[in-house]
Amino acid sequence: MAEITAGDIFTGVLLQLGGGGILGFAAGYALKKAIKILLLVVGVFTLGLMGLAYYGVISVNWDKLALLVERAISGGGAAAASLKSYIIAATPFAASFLVGFSLGFKYG
Repeated sequence: MAEITAGDIFTGVLLQLGGGGILGFAAGYALKKAIKILLLVVGVFTLGLMGLAYYGVISVNWDKLALLVERAISGGGAAAASLKSYIIAATPFAASFLVGFSLGFKYG
């Protein structure tokens, strides 16, 4: 049976930390860019609705639209809670991933 040395453990932890940091940075950077694009599309769509409603082409029920948006936003909380429990289970990788993610989100 092969013996595990301290160097093997150290190398494994370094790979998890480095890989997690790099992947976290990439994920944070990409998410920030995707959010910017999504917000741009939503803004243009909303301005289009407002313009069409102003000229009387369409009639928009703004209260119903606000309710739909509120439901969509509140539905993301359950997904975030399950992601949090998964990340806690993989601590070394998750710690470096979260640091990389926050840096990527900040500089993205």
